Amino acid sequence: MSTPTPSVHSGPSRRFVRPRAVIRHTALWCIASTLAGAAWASTPGEKVVCTDAPRSAWLNEAQARTHFEAQRYVLVRFKVSRGNCHEFYAIEPSGAVVESYQHPVTGQTVRSTRIPPPDIPTPTSGKPRP
Repeated sequence: MSTPTPSVHSGPSRRFVRPRAVIRHTALWCIASTLAGAAWASTPGEKVVCTDAPRSAWLNEAQARTHFEAQRYVLVRFKVSRGNCHEFYAIEPSGAVVESYQHPVTGQTVRSTRIPPPDIPTPTSGKPRP
């Protein structure tokens, strides 16, 4: 009996091309990640306190996202802060980063911070770079 010889595989024969939307969202996420330390986090001394109401009286996450108008943003992260606020981190289509604290019972904005997008030079097409 002969044993089969292993075949040598040189890699995939097709290239995988990502859709432009995935590349754009990845680029925005990279920009936001770069700004994460400075733009998203409040300083440790800045504790925003919203309510002492029981959690049974709070809006659920879906209702809170509606009040925040999450559909306006490319990426939205939600969490409950130490001060019992609904805390949102979001990226606008322009690339600006938003940190917002919402009252969990009323849905009103308690504090909101917006960091404008960084000025990234656009490469010119057809011209060689120095």
